Amino acid sequence: MTERSGEILEAAIKEFIRTGEPISSAQLFNNYGFGIKPAMIRLELCELEREGYLAQPYHSAGRIPTDLGYKYFTDKALDKVRGDAHVESWERMLENQSLDEFLGDFSKRMGLVSAIVSESLEETRKDGLEYLFDRLSLDSHEMLSEVIYDIEKLSERVKEARKFKALDNFMEVFIGKDSPITRSELLSVTAADFDSGGERFFFFVIGPKRMNYEKTIGALKGLKSKNKINKKDG
Repeated sequence: MTERSGEILEAAIKEFIRTGEPISSAQLFNNYGFGIKPAMIRLELCELEREGYLAQPYHSAGRIPTDLGYKYFTDKALDKVRGDAHVESWERMLENQSLDEFLGDFSKRMGLVSAIVSESLEETRKDGLEYLFDRLSLDSHEMLSEVIYDIEKLSERVKEARKFKALDNFMEVFIGKDSPITRSELLSVTAADFDSGGERFFFFVIGPKRMNYEKTIGALKGLKSKNKINKKDG
């Protein structure tokens, strides 16, 4: 992928996250320009669609991101986004081991589900399901049931996903069915580890694919920088 194609793809995904509507070449031209005409932007979008990063929901519509497109976007965000320095209140909650208070406040402010579990894989605590439903577009009872079941099974799946224990000082974003702790294609998961009070925790943020990844990644990076991970062997 060329540098310009990557910039156009990132812009298209940002616009889709912001608006929830398929993105057109005219919209990208008006908001970004890229120094080229709308016809050239349209050709770039067609190529990105051919390569599997974008899709057209119906003929003559604009484009929406595919899972591959979201993965490209989140990988870039993991590299570029800086940690949010304004996480002091969350840091104090973690230092005081006030995990339920932390989860409740984090979920409310971010509008997402948050879940946390210690390295010993004891009970997984979670909060924010109501915020997730406010952000999801659920077209059927089956979709609703699928998301509820995913959240209900979190504790069990976190224990099964033991690969997290082998990773050291990590942060990853999982799109749709690539997630080891959810199964719904409607969801994305940002996962990270951090240290609090000398104990290692795994933290998961769950939301719709059309979430503000940059804001979420910035918040988690800020927490990780405030709560440095103790390096472990193996």
